[in-house]
Amino acid sequence: MRLVSYNILDGGEGRADPIAEVLLAQRPDIVALIEADHPAVVARVASRLKMDSVTAVGRRHSVAILSRWPIIESVNHALLREEFSNCFMEATVRDPGGTDWLIGVAHLHPHANDADDRVRQREVGAIREIFQSRRKENIPHLLVGDFNSDSPVQRIDPAACKPMTQKSWRENGGRLPTGAVQALMSAGYVDTLHEFNGEIAANTGTFSTQYPGQRVDYVFSFGVENRLKSAWIERDRLAQFASDHFPVGVEIQ
Repeated sequence: MRLVSYNILDGGEGRADPIAEVLLAQRPDIVALIEADHPAVVARVASRLKMDSVTAVGRRHSVAILSRWPIIESVNHALLREEFSNCFMEATVRDPGGTDWLIGVAHLHPHANDADDRVRQREVGAIREIFQSRRKENIPHLLVGDFNSDSPVQRIDPAACKPMTQKSWRENGGRLPTGAVQALMSAGYVDTLHEFNGEIAANTGTFSTQYPGQRVDYVFSFGVENRLKSAWIERDRLAQFASDHFPVGVEIQ
């Protein structure tokens, strides 16, 4: 199973075909689109990829799951839980062998100050609660999307970040907060890129494409680490212009 998560920037209007080309090059079975705000763009990308789609409208943006396999069910948790300031959707996709892939798609609170990280930690607390029974029963699942949080394993060069992020770096005393990602890792979730290649995870950013100093887009796994075949950040030339985020992906046997 190959999955790609991609923040397409404010709905991707006018960029549906470049976005689709970036995704097609990665040969995904499942795609999570973040900021999937324009139904026509989602429909165009899904058509190009020959996939079905489900969209969950959040409080600020939307997320979508696209799949070449049947989407069995989905839940829009962002409209059910007050902790979420933006988006969180849960979806189940069934592969041709009858295996169900349980996926949570997140777009958490933005910005890089400590106060923003506390909001994200509340959102992560809700995610951990939603999937608590799955962890207790050791049911494999993935959490993917734009978490707007840096990782404690990343070596951040503030000079490579956006000017607004550099300002937050100074206001935070020479660091960027990592509490949201740390809270997921403390619950047993594995940063798949770090698991596959720690050097790339520590030194490669996903945001922004023009100032790629931060890695805020992730695929976290629970219970499938021994089947992880590959994990990557797609940074080819077209990806530099199709959005302000680079997509991230995994392949799981």
